[in-house]
Amino acid sequence: MEIDFVRLAGSIAYASFFVAAALWDMWSRKIPNWIPAALLALFLTAQFLFWPAPSWLSSLMAFGLVMLAGVPMFARRLVGAGDVKLMAVAALFAGMENLLLLTIATAIAGGALALVALVARPYAVAMPGWIRTRAGVPYGVAIAVGALQVGVDSGLLAVSHRLVHLQL
Repeated sequence: MEIDFVRLAGSIAYASFFVAAALWDMWSRKIPNWIPAALLALFLTAQFLFWPAPSWLSSLMAFGLVMLAGVPMFARRLVGAGDVKLMAVAALFAGMENLLLLTIATAIAGGALALVALVARPYAVAMPGWIRTRAGVPYGVAIAVGALQVGVDSGLLAVSHRLVHLQL
């Protein structure tokens, strides 16, 4: 297997930014603007470095659909602005080809996260200062899980684009 260092660097950055968003959201219940901005810069760089990102049209359509659904949800205070921005940037990387996978993986992870939050809430209240006990679920974690699943399934997290023949 040949390691493509451009793909490796892109994969590490992709995973790192989504993990950072998840951790930040877990701790403070906010996703700082620099994380979606960095992911947007990574997406634009990926388009020019032939990293396996979807086409412009597919990515912009997925981005538009997520924004079309997310902005009204934010306006009704059902989700946070950081969650909408993170999901929209994740949709850029997913494209229309993997938008359904992103949505389903995020929903499943969000459901599991909600169950964990319900079960852990009594214990978190008993240990003040150890964990933030604000109401709600840090949905950035679920979005990060969905984005990482898309990354695995679409090849964004692959470090090699071809296998070389090994003689044994």
